[in-house]
Amino acid sequence: MSANEMPTTTSPRRGHCAGLDVHQKTCDVALVDPEGKVARRWHIKTCPQMLDQFARELRALCGPAPVDLGLEASTAGKAVFQHLRRLGLAVHMGHPRKLEAILSSETKTDRNDAEELARLLQSRHFPEAYVPSEEMEELRGWVRIRAEQVEKLTRVKQQVHALLVKHHLQHDAARYSDIFGVQALRWLKTVDLVSEADKRQLQVLLEEGALLAQQIASLTSDLARQAAPRKDVELLQSIPGFDFVLALNLIAEVGDIHRFRNRKKFAAYCGVVPKNKDSGGKVAEHAKVRHGNMRAKWALEIAVQANVLRVRQGRLFQMFQALKARVGVPKAMMAVAHRMAFVVYGVWKSGKPYEERNPDAFEKKRERLAQRARTTVEFPSVAELVEKMLSPATPTGVTS
Repeated sequence: MSANEMPTTTSPRRGHCAGLDVHQKTCDVALVDPEGKVARRWHIKTCPQMLDQFARELRALCGPAPVDLGLEASTAGKAVFQHLRRLGLAVHMGHPRKLEAILSSETKTDRNDAEELARLLQSRHFPEAYVPSEEMEELRGWVRIRAEQVEKLTRVKQQVHALLVKHHLQHDAARYSDIFGVQALRWLKTVDLVSEADKRQLQVLLEEGALLAQQIASLTSDLARQAAPRKDVELLQSIPGFDFVLALNLIAEVGDIHRFRNRKKFAAYCGVVPKNKDSGGKVAEHAKVRHGNMRAKWALEIAVQANVLRVRQGRLFQMFQALKARVGVPKAMMAVAHRMAFVVYGVWKSGKPYEERNPDAFEKKRERLAQRARTTVEFPSVAELVEKMLSPATPTGVTS
């Protein structure tokens, strides 16, 4: 070999790798052999029967050799991931945002995407995403159902406010912090809208709001029964501003706190770390915050608001007071949320309650949780609800 020649090295390859481009109805699969050649392709329906058949064919083709499968995280992808993992296959979930930055095929087709996923997996450049346990996935389902109903109720309230503005009643409504609170509802009984269409809209919105409020109350009781025996919920409740609903929201999104090496990684995951923009000799500029888990960020922000507006004592509140005059309220709130993430990480990982907790307030939280856990709300079964929808209903006020 001459001095000008460089030795060629081949990076170590895995065994067989398969990439799955999963959609709701179909799934494209590309199997790449250890030499980097496409050994076989599949185009199957996204259903358990076809996935079972694919697993059998994969084992028959590759024999006892290990096979790694990679797919992108999505709703359908998660269902396929869980099914294939139950079959004993080595499945890897890819991070969607990072995969989008890596995948560079000019001709984007399902076949090409599946092949690129396989090659990324084989070259060890596959950006894996965290996959929660089945228990944690179940908890995510519970907290997200309730969160969705709360969002719907918020939209209904906004529609009611818009209707009141239309009739110049916004100043009267401003006296009430919650338009569906007891006093506000009593006031709404006295409101007389001129338009018949607007009256009917108000009736529909109030009926929808009542149903959503009932569902939220039922789901809150369900969450309380799950939160009561959990040690991690008790730890987070020791932090001022955290109730059991916020604690469960954060636990469901984070999963295992030990997967974060340090508190900075945890804060970045929660989306409360400012972006840095460094270029050449320019001084670093902080602009907005990094992309993170929006639900975890929401939980921290609500806890901070409770500290600032309701608790109004302790180190976190003092930090907010010291910052708000200098940087403004929004940046001060974000800075306190950043510090709150550090506090949560330390308490949760160490297993020790927050040192600055108020014993009386903490005990009241635990008492409210225990009381809510004992509350049962009857909810119709799926079969009963379907029958109700199938039965011909006579509109109110209509006679045959």
